[in-house]
Amino acid sequence: MQHTTTQPRIAAITTPQVVVKKSAFAIAVAALGSMSILAGIISFVSAIVLLSESSMPDLVNSVLADVTCNFILGILIMTSWRVLAQGKMLAVWFLGTSLLVDSFYSLVMGYQLNYVFVSFGLLLIWQMVKYRAELELS
Repeated sequence: MQHTTTQPRIAAITTPQVVVKKSAFAIAVAALGSMSILAGIISFVSAIVLLSESSMPDLVNSVLADVTCNFILGILIMTSWRVLAQGKMLAVWFLGTSLLVDSFYSLVMGYQLNYVFVSFGLLLIWQMVKYRAELELS
């Protein structure tokens, strides 16, 4: 006769649950927007220096175009941050638009693609879409 029990042996199989906080995503998006605005401010200061010397007026136009693009990107990303803080899925669209604008601008101006910005932005978008329910995005 075999020894049997009336209660089956059940081993608890648990997987660690990833705790996703909306504040972490908001901080990451705000940091990205702040860096873009800071780049615009630095470009603006360098444009003022180049304009005061007026030795390279063609370069000033290029730098002013960079300033405008950086401020537009910063505004789009900061708008994405505000919309994310309100819990709207529209944040993904604003962040995606900023990535497309930056990539298009780089191609038009003949610059290299900003792989760090694009990679970080795509990572944020992927994570926001993946954890949409946990972030309570609608």
